[in-house]
Amino acid sequence: MRAARPQAETTVAALQQLDAALLRPDSLYPALGQLPLVQLQALYRHRGQCRAPWPALPADVLRFERALCDGEALPPAWFAAHPIHPLGGSYAWHYLQRHPESAPALQPYLHLRERPAAFAGIGKLGDDNLAALLSGERWLLDGGDLWWRDGASWRRYGAEQWRPLAEAAGLALSPLADGDACPQPLGRICARPLPPSPRWWRSLAGVSLLAAAGMLAYGWLQRRRLERERRFVLQMLTHELRTPIAGLGNVVEDFRAGFDQLPAGAQQGFGRLADGVLRLRQLADASRHYLAADSRLEAPQPLPLAAWLDSVAERHGAAYCLDQDRKLNLPVYWLGLCLDNLLRNARQHGRPPVRILASWKNGRLRLAVSDGGALPRYRLSLLRRELGASAGMGLGLAIVRRVMARLGGRLTLEGPPTTFALELPCDDIAD
Repeated sequence: MRAARPQAETTVAALQQLDAALLRPDSLYPALGQLPLVQLQALYRHRGQCRAPWPALPADVLRFERALCDGEALPPAWFAAHPIHPLGGSYAWHYLQRHPESAPALQPYLHLRERPAAFAGIGKLGDDNLAALLSGERWLLDGGDLWWRDGASWRRYGAEQWRPLAEAAGLALSPLADGDACPQPLGRICARPLPPSPRWWRSLAGVSLLAAAGMLAYGWLQRRRLERERRFVLQMLTHELRTPIAGLGNVVEDFRAGFDQLPAGAQQGFGRLADGVLRLRQLADASRHYLAADSRLEAPQPLPLAAWLDSVAERHGAAYCLDQDRKLNLPVYWLGLCLDNLLRNARQHGRPPVRILASWKNGRLRLAVSDGGALPRYRLSLLRRELGASAGMGLGLAIVRRVMARLGGRLTLEGPPTTFALELPCDDIAD
């Protein structure tokens, strides 16, 4: 292996010169352990508005946000002292979104994932392999590439390089999953001896080895996908729990002084308390079912469409149009969550009037939320990148998009006028 020429190579010393936070995969996610969720949400919503009042944030975060608003140039030493932004990613990356001309000077302060071509492509490693590299492992297998730490350097070999060498040594290499029995582990790789076989069996053995590696890779990818889905739901539930928790807190504070002394009007806070408890219970049940790996987020329930739209429209002060009332089998809670997100975005970031257009055709329900506003481009793939950071729409739209995909539906965008539509397969009970 040492005699073979690697596809790419980087020195260990170059990696050790980086701040440790610029290497860890979790640095790309919001810093929920450093700032409360309320402060992170305030920072996300206020990003790019550049007007008072500024939210209550740590001094270095406020300094950075004010510098972006005022067009102030920050020296490289500032980014060296402040590597990771609370919203995830490096301060340098957030700065370059406004000042791309500073890219050459700020390259040393970017996270590995924000410059995947640097350091022989180490930034392209998966989270598990990157964490294994940081913990001191010397052998990694990622996407068909073999990584080997040879003394003071990391070397990357393509499959066409290392596989013939492994077969010549009588070994088959594959990713090592947690709990797998392995006769000869090499870090995150399992080296299994190839059984002696006649020459004409070698091609069949190679095909079997590839199939086994494919199955292991498929199982690993499935586990990764399930972990990402669970993490997403937990983030979403945290996002949605803000309102009921705040309501419960206010009511408890009201009642703390003494319930018997409160006037009759204040005693009606019991209604708000009961509503918050009910919603918390729904969220807890949804989380429990999802984390138990149920195939669906929620069992559909029979629902009169007009009655449900009446309550939604009244809650958001919007008008709706329904071509014909039907009784449909719908995932009420999750569909309501998606529709509430779209209506809140339309009220906060669009222009009146806000309308809901509902229709059912050929087994698909379409709920369209339109307003009088306009967007620079009507493409969902570009909307989060262009408006998400400044307008505060990114997190809500990400939730809607992921939930609709899990329900077998989709989120679409068209305009002008700006119209977000939820499309979902469902059954008409009458049919």
